Amino acid sequence: MTQRVKLEGKEDRHIDVSVIGKHVEVTTPLKNYVMEKVAKVEHLNHQGIDMIVRLDVQKLEHTVNIVMKFSHFKVQVHATTEEMYSAIDKAFDRLKTKLRKWKGRIQDHHAKGIPAVDLDVNVLEKQPLDVDLINDDIEEVTLQEMEASCAKPKVYKKKSRPLKTLNLDEAVMKMELSSDNFLIYRSEEDRKLKVLYRRKDNSYGIIALVGE
Repeated sequence: MTQRVKLEGKEDRHIDVSVIGKHVEVTTPLKNYVMEKVAKVEHLNHQGIDMIVRLDVQKLEHTVNIVMKFSHFKVQVHATTEEMYSAIDKAFDRLKTKLRKWKGRIQDHHAKGIPAVDLDVNVLEKQPLDVDLINDDIEEVTLQEMEASCAKPKVYKKKSRPLKTLNLDEAVMKMELSSDNFLIYRSEEDRKLKVLYRRKDNSYGIIALVGE
């Protein structure tokens, strides 16, 4: 269920918020606490802001994941502690830090107006192995292991995402805000398609498509 939260000091601004629980009941006090935090989020003068707050409990780990979308931006943060309320505090602190850090560039980027075209993205999953090719006397456990290791990937979902024209600073900003592992964009500098990806040490690499 989505609830509209009015931002503090901004009578004409609001955020549509969904709070989702996994392995945890979203009680009224818990939900109200999230809404209080949302109301205090630094405002970026954008209309139509959507936020999804996911609460999850795994053994002693309480995790909060926040995804905030507005205009053509996605901001994502998460936090894990041993108690849900402190995880909520930590996640919203990280959200506010990101928004403060990039506020000026977000506003400049938004005012600039970014051309975009739709980009088809295929998501892969493994196909089941043709068990007729496997000897009938193979034990079930071994069969399952072979299926897992030999299965071929297939496309099970197709999505369209906007392919934006960005300079390198804007591309890095979008990666920092979203916490995504990669971003495909058209370079404003040379008009080539490029892939900006996150390395294991959290630095970035760029793949340029030669001959594109």
